[in-house]
Amino acid sequence: MNDYSKLLLDDRTEERFNRLLCTALKKQRLNIDRRLSADYCSITDGEHALSFDTSSFKYSYAKTLSQDVIGEFVDKVILDFEILERMVSFTNGQEFLRFSLINSTEINDSMIYDDFIGDMKRVICYSSDNITARHLDISYLEKWDVPREVVFSVADRNMCRMLQKTEYTKTELPAGRTTVSCLEFKSKGSDLLAALMSCSDFWDYIAPMLSQKFLAAAPTRDNMILLGAVNRSVLGSLGKAVSKEYSWAARPLSADVLLFSSAGVEIAGNFKKEVL
Repeated sequence: MNDYSKLLLDDRTEERFNRLLCTALKKQRLNIDRRLSADYCSITDGEHALSFDTSSFKYSYAKTLSQDVIGEFVDKVILDFEILERMVSFTNGQEFLRFSLINSTEINDSMIYDDFIGDMKRVICYSSDNITARHLDISYLEKWDVPREVVFSVADRNMCRMLQKTEYTKTELPAGRTTVSCLEFKSKGSDLLAALMSCSDFWDYIAPMLSQKFLAAAPTRDNMILLGAVNRSVLGSLGKAVSKEYSWAARPLSADVLLFSSAGVEIAGNFKKEVL
């Protein structure tokens, strides 16, 4: 969240937001059972509890003072609980399966995961909006009696569909006497965007727009940049940008720059330490 936005939130505004939120939730038979921090809370329907980040809605309310913002958040809460009910069976829940990319240092035993490349792991999750993801507990493999490979296959199919619908910006960047085609995918706060590079259709979808070989980087989970030229100069420039973004990111993912081709994906360079 932008630090300037926090200046909008005085104690009185935050108190009003929380009061209105509690009232709106109670009308739907939902309650905040724990405050995990100023921005995170645990909400229960009496049987299950889910944690939610209220920060973006809180700051939107501070800017507009519109109760419609409260309504949007409550709608999201209701939808997440409805999806949780559908996750009881694989048949009903499979359309919500996705995978996110996280750094290997964040992996724990409750996650269903596999290797992607470098220090990145693909972790099975589910999502109601293709932005916020909840990791699927490993106990679901036994509950559903479905092999891990099948869960990843379904999640991959859903991610490929998401890739086709994700917006991006295409620009031509100066590179000496020529230009380099650049695709940038951004979705603020997204848990899933960077994971698009690990779905099976990624190279087939991107190569016609860039080149048969292209560079890709995702220093954060919600930002992915692709360059259609592969040479030392372009790699160095991209690496410097990746290093800076990775070093200062609130949600860092990887300082690797990847090379995609018809043969697969490999690490073209690691830029964890800023290139000067």
